[in-house]
Amino acid sequence: MNALIQSLQEKIGLTAEQAKDAANHMMEYIKEKVPASMHEHLDAAALGETIKTKGAEFLAQAQAKGSDFLHTAQEKVSSFLHTKES
Repeated sequence: MNALIQSLQEKIGLTAEQAKDAANHMMEYIKEKVPASMHEHLDAAALGETIKTKGAEFLAQAQAKGSDFLHTAQEKVSSFLHTKES
């Protein structure tokens, strides 16, 4: 949220304390107006992250889990086929 606070200080001329209070109030107000599923994205944006950044993290995690799943499935199929041949 520091990026938002700094922006409020620079663009509007608020003191650090005023900017912090304004940023907190803005976040609370916006969160009341949007679905709870969006709150994490708002928090990330307040930290200076973007949905693109979070999306890339999610994709990397999904790829890793998918790779693990495929490896496990391959081992099980291979084991099953070798058992059938015996």
